[in-house]
Amino acid sequence: MSNYLNAIRGYGTLIISLWFFAESCKNQNMSTNTLEKTRSEQWMEDIAFFESEFIEQAKTYTDSSRAATKKPLAGLKKAVDELSDLQIQLELSKAVVMADNGHTSLPLPLQERIPLRFYRFSDGIHVVKTDALATPYLGAKLLKVNAMDVDTVERALFPYVSGTESWKKFKTLGLITAPKILHALELGKKDSIALRLVKGKDTLDVTLAAQNVERDRSWFEAWADLYPIQDEESPWTFLKGKIETHPLYLKHAEEGVFHTFDEQEKIAYFQINSFWQKCPDIKVSIKVFHEILKTKRDYNVVFDLRFYTGGNYGVFTQLATKSPKIINDDQKIFLVLSDKTYSAGIVTAARIKHYAKDKLVIVGESVGDRLRFWAEGKAITLPHSKVKIYSAQKEHDWEHNKRSFFKTHRANYLYGVAAKNLDIDQEIKLGFHDYMENNDPVWEWIVSQSR
Repeated sequence: MSNYLNAIRGYGTLIISLWFFAESCKNQNMSTNTLEKTRSEQWMEDIAFFESEFIEQAKTYTDSSRAATKKPLAGLKKAVDELSDLQIQLELSKAVVMADNGHTSLPLPLQERIPLRFYRFSDGIHVVKTDALATPYLGAKLLKVNAMDVDTVERALFPYVSGTESWKKFKTLGLITAPKILHALELGKKDSIALRLVKGKDTLDVTLAAQNVERDRSWFEAWADLYPIQDEESPWTFLKGKIETHPLYLKHAEEGVFHTFDEQEKIAYFQINSFWQKCPDIKVSIKVFHEILKTKRDYNVVFDLRFYTGGNYGVFTQLATKSPKIINDDQKIFLVLSDKTYSAGIVTAARIKHYAKDKLVIVGESVGDRLRFWAEGKAITLPHSKVKIYSAQKEHDWEHNKRSFFKTHRANYLYGVAAKNLDIDQEIKLGFHDYMENNDPVWEWIVSQSR
């Protein structure tokens, strides 16, 4: 038996050694083949791969948009030698955007950016975070980028950004600080950006160079620049410090999932945002919220999803289902939304509306996508450039809850509802003055309706 086992082990070792040898040869051949091909040949193969593996198979194109997307590729192939790698990626991104779905996207490569971060308020775009040297510009309003109106620059970027117009506006706030991207689109210099800002009565014309400032937020977390990071080693300076002075929607935002009960106003508040994964146990948090709510059935409920940009909506299903059943019939559920409510945020909002029924009041701004969209992306990597594209594979219909066996996301057979719409009952946008004065006009309006 021992000899038999030794023979088996020896045979297994031989097989593994041969496999590693074959893989090594294959990788070596691939590397050699890649080195032998010119840059132009590599991009030509990548574009052909993009056409066959993405455009032909992407589920979010219509027949007409697929045909329209293919046409510019012929011209792109001819222009490869005249374009930079970034310009080629931008053209491929433009083709992806024609699929007309926010989750079908080609993320542009990370770029060095000027050391200013912006937020869009109802009355304009303002600087809310800088590095230590750019602090004089904190609070300034952005008027022009490279001598062009902000709106002109944003519109020039829109064709390269997936999603609805409101979602594009959110994403482009990061792109307008990246000189190489603007340069690739012939909108400015390669290493710097010229800005016109206004602060108080002063107009400031400044040119800032691109640099790498660490510990920055991801673009989908950019809303969190509204409050300071509690980190003494952070290289960033914020427009407003002292987190304890911020209104409720910002004061505990870093926790991702937060709830509290306002005894004076008789309001139960539950917030979910981009950092939801920081919550150690979401199910426990929801259970605790419901247990306390059972003792306060005469409270109105606020679900604040204004910064919930997406994630695992399955963990919040009980929040939407049980809460309306706990409170008294004459109480209200206020649902707070914004253009940054997206993906799983929209799903959670749709379920809250469905179960809250006549108790619901929607406050804030319209969400960042349609109620019918495709998600659950499949990553496709181009062989030479390694450019990654995300192709949404499953359909979501939170408008009518129509299902198709081969299209619908499987979880929606369990969780799907027909919300019809998420129309705003009371539109309220955050103004710069509100922000500076530590006011939350959404909360103030809800309190006025609860009294």
